Amino acid sequence: MKKLFQAVSAVKYCLTASHRKGFGVQSPFVFHLLNHVFFEKGKYYCYDKIEAIRTKFLSDKKVVQLVDYGTGKSRSRTVADIARKSVKSKKYAQLLFRLVNFNHSRTIFELGTSLGISTMYLASADFDSKVITMEGDPTLCKMARKTFKDNGFHNINVINGNIDSILAETVASVETLDFVFFDANHTKQATLNYFQTCLPKIHKNSIFVFDDIRWSADMWSAWNTIVEHPSVRLAIDVGGMGAVWFNTDLTKQQYVVAF
Repeated sequence: MKKLFQAVSAVKYCLTASHRKGFGVQSPFVFHLLNHVFFEKGKYYCYDKIEAIRTKFLSDKKVVQLVDYGTGKSRSRTVADIARKSVKSKKYAQLLFRLVNFNHSRTIFELGTSLGISTMYLASADFDSKVITMEGDPTLCKMARKTFKDNGFHNINVINGNIDSILAETVASVETLDFVFFDANHTKQATLNYFQTCLPKIHKNSIFVFDDIRWSADMWSAWNTIVEHPSVRLAIDVGGMGAVWFNTDLTKQQYVVAF
């Protein structure tokens, strides 16, 4: 059923997505955002470095044991398989970088570290920023920490633990949240819980990005619930991810963008 939903949802997205490069957008803020962030084609300094790390992962046949917090069972996967199936694509990972760079985000959360590719993109916009990334699997945490250390990323703090249990305490440890990337438990209830837990620390310029909004009917429902939340003023759906803004100067708007 999940694969059927994904297929149908992908077709609907292709049929309804528009506003490429801002066409048909009335809001000056959104027009600027689409042209200078979403569809910005410049090659930033960090792109080649991080993509070279991704390439190494994609050729790594080492087998690791991962723990599924949902079932409590462990399973074997190669690093290459993780890099191919469980890491954000180049297109979306680089969009994360551009969003953080545009927003001048200094306090950044990531829920779900995996191998750390998206983490490095989040951390590269400003090396004086503080990136806190949370991951349930201890093996992935160990691998990510080594990758960050070996590649000179000193502004990333990796926290190992069940995100359902550690998120509230971690949120309480910061004054505000400039940027949050949600890529953890892909269920509606967990996603909404994460959203509600982070919400008290937003400010006018905060951005929340949700991964895999079309991964299942459950995630699609979570995304639509979040979009309708009174605090959300702008929502942009780019197929594989959705981003929301809380700026009260904006009229409530929602866009499905062909990305």
